[in-house]
Amino acid sequence: MEGLLLCKAPPRPTFTGFGATDFASIQPPLQTMDLSGEPKDLRQRIRDNCPSDPGVYGMVDRYGHLIYVGMSAQLQDRLLTYFTKGPPHAKEQRVAERAHRLVWELGGHEFTVRLRELELIRRWRPRFNLRGRPERTKIGYVYVTAGDAPRFRAGRLPPKSGRLVWGPVRVSRRLRIAVDRLNHVFKLRDCPQDTPIRHAEQRTLFQEDRPAECIRGPLNTCLAPCAGGCTRQEYTQQIEAARALLDGSDASIVYSLEAEMADAASRRDFEKAAALRDAWTELTFLHEHLQLMRDVRRNYWFVYPVPCHTGATLWMLVAGGSIVKAIREPNSEESAYQCLQSLEATYDGGERESWDEDFDQMQLVSSWFRQYPDEMQSVLQPEQAKQHCRRRSRY
Repeated sequence: MEGLLLCKAPPRPTFTGFGATDFASIQPPLQTMDLSGEPKDLRQRIRDNCPSDPGVYGMVDRYGHLIYVGMSAQLQDRLLTYFTKGPPHAKEQRVAERAHRLVWELGGHEFTVRLRELELIRRWRPRFNLRGRPERTKIGYVYVTAGDAPRFRAGRLPPKSGRLVWGPVRVSRRLRIAVDRLNHVFKLRDCPQDTPIRHAEQRTLFQEDRPAECIRGPLNTCLAPCAGGCTRQEYTQQIEAARALLDGSDASIVYSLEAEMADAASRRDFEKAAALRDAWTELTFLHEHLQLMRDVRRNYWFVYPVPCHTGATLWMLVAGGSIVKAIREPNSEESAYQCLQSLEATYDGGERESWDEDFDQMQLVSSWFRQYPDEMQSVLQPEQAKQHCRRRSRY
């Protein structure tokens, strides 16, 4: 039709190989297999050619485009599921129907292949991958708005004047609901930002009382700063109490809501108990979500040794939950000196400020050590790793 502008998406690059990796000392070789033939024959060829080791794999369509990237600690078993009869609507079946070529790359450890999978999804953005794609990962912050009667909000970018910011966090519908609940529990306003504010101490002798702008004032679920329902100090005290919850310094409101919920249920006041349950659930989610990120940023500063596909050992330099660098464990005087320089640059410079650069990676690292807590026993503290390098390099 005339007058219409057609916006075409940029063409997908032709797949020629996974490309370089930051998580191996030597580039692993890429294996490939044509997917023509019956499923029974394909399963046998996978058994003959693909080992049951950790690795990443990709599916390439007839146009030469990489349409899916995955990983598994047992690569052979995972690949067999794509060519085993299953529900036609299952993702494996839909990907296998469009795939004309299978490629895979072995890794020495499940942790490194998880990182490699995320690296490849970011690089190639396959259309069947949802998790890990930058445009689908909505990272933002919880923050306090500006003005005479501020409130809490969640968004991609905090205001430039915002001084109280928590995050980064994954901005989801549930997070926004939890932040709205935070405002309600602490009786903070949720009206439009341009609503006129008049605190109690700002009223004059002959000024008539002004009704609240919404029904929350008469219901006593808001301090109603728009109608002089509270002083500036009283409103600020509620902001500080909510801030203490987000800071992790005072979670008493969560326990208080839980106790009130149990009391209402014992009195068979189920409507009130349900309302308290919803408030308790949302604030608990918000508190634990932020606490997890605080713990990762504060405690995840160490060197994690993992085996490489070549049999060597890699040192993953973890700083604040992010993998800053992967280097081969030093086995000579020269490599020990270079490794020591990397350690000092990573751990002697203080905490970094741009924590949202690798939010998905921070989630991956923290979930790995929560799933396998015994792995923490093998990590090296930065000073231990430095001493190891100094002994090797005689520095």
